Amino acid sequence: MPSVRSVVRSLGALAAACLAVPGLVLAIPSAQAATANTTATANTAATANTTGSARTGAAGSSSIGISITGMSPGYATADATVTLTGTIANRTGESVSGVNLQALTSNAVFTGRTEMTTFASGGSYPYLLKPAGTPSVTGIIRNGQTLSWSVSFQAGQYYSQFGVFPVQVEAVTPDGAHTAFAQTFLPYWPDQDTAAQPKKLQVAWIWPLVDAPQQGACRQTLATNELAGSVASGGRLATLLGAGATWADSDNLTWDIDPALLSDVSVMRQQYFTPVNAACSGRFVQPASKAAAGWLTELQSATAGQPAFLTPYANVDVAALSHAGLEGNIRSAYRLGKSVAGQILPNTFGTTGNGGADGAVLKAAWPADGVADAETVTNLANDGGVTTVVLNSGEVPSASGFDNALGRTTSGIGTPVSLLLADSEITSLLGTASAKPSPSGQFAFTQEFLAETAMIASEAPNLARSLVIAPPTGWNPSAAEASALLRITHETPWLRSASLSALAGQAAALPSRSLPASHVSRSELRPGYLSNLRTLNASARLFTNLLSQPTAVQVSSLQEAVAATTSSAWRGAGSAGGWLAYYQLTDYLQDAEHKVQIIPVNKILLAGNSGETPVSVRNQLSVPVQVQVSASAPPDSQVRVGPLNMLFTVPAGKTYTVKMPVHAASIGTTTVQLQLVTQDGSPLTWTARPLSVEVTRVGRFLLSVIAGALGILVLTTAYRLRRKRRARAAQRSGAGEGAGTAPTADPGGAG
Repeated sequence: MPSVRSVVRSLGALAAACLAVPGLVLAIPSAQAATANTTATANTAATANTTGSARTGAAGSSSIGISITGMSPGYATADATVTLTGTIANRTGESVSGVNLQALTSNAVFTGRTEMTTFASGGSYPYLLKPAGTPSVTGIIRNGQTLSWSVSFQAGQYYSQFGVFPVQVEAVTPDGAHTAFAQTFLPYWPDQDTAAQPKKLQVAWIWPLVDAPQQGACRQTLATNELAGSVASGGRLATLLGAGATWADSDNLTWDIDPALLSDVSVMRQQYFTPVNAACSGRFVQPASKAAAGWLTELQSATAGQPAFLTPYANVDVAALSHAGLEGNIRSAYRLGKSVAGQILPNTFGTTGNGGADGAVLKAAWPADGVADAETVTNLANDGGVTTVVLNSGEVPSASGFDNALGRTTSGIGTPVSLLLADSEITSLLGTASAKPSPSGQFAFTQEFLAETAMIASEAPNLARSLVIAPPTGWNPSAAEASALLRITHETPWLRSASLSALAGQAAALPSRSLPASHVSRSELRPGYLSNLRTLNASARLFTNLLSQPTAVQVSSLQEAVAATTSSAWRGAGSAGGWLAYYQLTDYLQDAEHKVQIIPVNKILLAGNSGETPVSVRNQLSVPVQVQVSASAPPDSQVRVGPLNMLFTVPAGKTYTVKMPVHAASIGTTTVQLQLVTQDGSPLTWTARPLSVEVTRVGRFLLSVIAGALGILVLTTAYRLRRKRRARAAQRSGAGEGAGTAPTADPGGAG
């Protein structure tokens, strides 16, 4: 509630204003009471019905509405006639006539951006608003009808110093029953000698061409078909490229380009597919996009030799990856980004992505939301080779106490890093741009931007300072809004265009300042999501190891798909897109791994102490794989398997068989676990197979029986031979005795 002193002061100021401008008050006696009433209303907070960026409102019921759609000139000089135009709508339920339209302003500048914000939101203004110029009176406005209006006043009668002034247009019906107002800002630039004018504010633009990544592991396939509309005429990316190309030279634009976007649009130049399942099947064929081909051609021409820098591939969330200890993902994303950009935009980034001979490429980074702590900056320097980091202005307070974009720090690896502080309030304002704004919305947007720059410059007009303008990465202005902003920074007298690299060079000469050791933004990728990414990293490495002599295209395609899951596009409201990319890639890797299998054999019989059994491996992938079979028995088992340390290649769609040695020390059944492992010894999670080995030793028993039978046969044969030898020996002995005595009669012989 306002104090008595403030009320008395406002009433006194109102009376003084009426006495100071008697001609205006007397010229409209019928509207005098109404104007005084609306002026008092505007200076209190009875204006809560502000409607969006049009800065309009009404006292009491929403009976009539007024909006400002233009002001000429956008900033005033001493001899300028300021003309405001707009519309008024009648929603009273009946026709009204003689509505009085009055411009009001003040000869007191805004003292800071906080006052501007309060005024723009319909809050109280600390100084008196007084009538300016001759009011306009409308004719009959039927119920539901909208009419155009204009009012004018001489700037030199109210303003005398450089700064930003409030302007309000009020509409009051003759009976004072219905009142509406609309507000805007008017910068004033005094006519004076160049030497006496304020120092111009150096302005550097970052022009972002960044989008949510669309590609996963399936080649020539995009997750959605949104890019087709974005690069077509009137689309977001087409609008940004068109405006940027037109004003690049005059505004010293620095292009901020995501290599993943280049890759995604490049895919669309030929026939491509969308959407896709994990097996890369069930896809819809999309025809080659002429708009995509034209967009890339225009981009190649517009950025050739121009100042530019690359985001890491898919604009990965560097801060979140840093805080999760996933620096390897940052390093991979930068390496991929340089490679992709060098192939698609060689005249901008050189074939290696590190820049051409003209040195136009800046080793800069604009982290998500402009937030980075000391750890993040160190990783940017170490893993991305970054020497300039763009942060929000609130991250590092200005040493002078006034807005200034320049600063410097030292990374954890000891390298100097230039800090360029993008004005956070302007970034926020740019985020309110609309692809299809209303006339009043477009005017309010561009006029507030102009006023913000004037307010910054007027805060310390004698200090040499700089301003970095960095729109949000998903910026979506209309073509008229984008061109109007660039025209402002090129033509406005208190601004001077500068390149980002020039400001980075100036920042490098400043004393080093420390950044917070840890600053975790609430919008970063969540710890739970990042934990899953660790598992995904391991799965991707395993699959790469599985492939036999993978090509560079195969490896980079998989790395790009992993990078896409860590994009800063999945922060906040975009998290659903991140989970979708994560699950699709996870399913793809699991499905691919599952296609390399040991052909199942449930049981083998081992008749002896040792033997060999065949193990067959089937590869259903469209590329060859390189694996080895690993087998293990329980620790207390009497069965030994192996050694099996031979690496073999299984061609695409083929089966390969190896022989597995098995040794047993006792009879019984043992379960042996078979597993496929990659060349570095990592096991495939889907290939484990239990194999039952039964040791019977039937072979040894048969050999014993046969040996025993052979022994008996040999002994029997030896015994018979010995008897025969004895018999023959006896016969020979009897014949010798008969030769020395008389013969005896043979009892069985003849006589």
